[in-house]
Amino acid sequence: MQIGIGVMLILVIVCAVISAGLVYAARIPEIQEELSVLFGTPVTADRSRRGPQILFILFTVTAPLQLAMALSLTTSLWSKFSNR
Repeated sequence: MQIGIGVMLILVIVCAVISAGLVYAARIPEIQEELSVLFGTPVTADRSRRGPQILFILFTVTAPLQLAMALSLTTSLWSKFSNR
């Protein structure tokens, strides 16, 4: 089985976007609280800030669409310039 360089680059981009989302999620106090509850450690999250949680949800919802748009634009530009 062979995998082309284009497919490998797309997989790397998808994994990088997912990793960036997970790293950002690890910094959000509410998600840290959920992980603390999951692992049975004391909860120390401050509930006064909800901005990072909202940004993470928006990032999670819109990231696949933005990634698809960027890949589509890159593919169309590549085909346009390679035909010349």
